Amino acid sequence: MLSAPFVTSITVLVLAAMSLAFARRAPAGTKLPMQWGLGRRPIWSAPRGIALAITPLLAAFTLTPFSLASLWVEPDEQLEFRLVLALVSLAYIAVHALHLYLLSRWLRSQDGG
Repeated sequence: MLSAPFVTSITVLVLAAMSLAFARRAPAGTKLPMQWGLGRRPIWSAPRGIALAITPLLAAFTLTPFSLASLWVEPDEQLEFRLVLALVSLAYIAVHALHLYLLSRWLRSQDGG
């Protein structure tokens, strides 16, 4: 069975790889939307590097203590603990994928079509 720190490391690496792959598509110096309003317009933006680093860093800072806490979980509770960690990790990846998808749509709209 995979250890909690291993799952956390893989999650952060996947998120970082997703961001790096997307960074090649966004021109340097671009401010990328971080949040959209109900009118489908960006509410606020961040520089490309910060916008793409937020989710991997947030995952690292939240999942690391969680995975270290697994060292003190009773053996009979390990399965539940790992299940929660896996679900949270998958949620991070799904939300990041959604954000990158929305960013790609936004970039296409900025190119005029």
